[in-house]
Amino acid sequence: MIVRITALCVAVAMICAALRLQRPELATALSLAGGLAAVLLLLTEAGGLTEWVAAFQALMPRDRDIAAIVLKGAGIAVLSEMGEQLCADAGERALAGRIALAARVAMLGLCAPLIGELTGLIGGALG
Repeated sequence: MIVRITALCVAVAMICAALRLQRPELATALSLAGGLAAVLLLLTEAGGLTEWVAAFQALMPRDRDIAAIVLKGAGIAVLSEMGEQLCADAGERALAGRIALAARVAMLGLCAPLIGELTGLIGGALG
């Protein structure tokens, strides 16, 4: 899997480097399309991930909320990273920064109930 994705990305990068001199807009579009193709290839090859998620949830039968928060956090991290890289490839560094900020705020909001619960537990143990 990684060999095919790497070969695809290197081939697209070489074509983009050649195109960028004459047609920079076409090189940017090709780069974005190549990145999307790599992600789609990764998703088709990552079928075993669903089995891992099920096994992870089975390990935490009592704390399903915690498992859900961890999985949502991982999803936010992966999607935001992909969005950041796509924006950066398109030359939109400011938009990539906004995606990073939004991901951090979303993660903080996602973890707020856990932080509150942990604070309560510590306060109860100390008080």
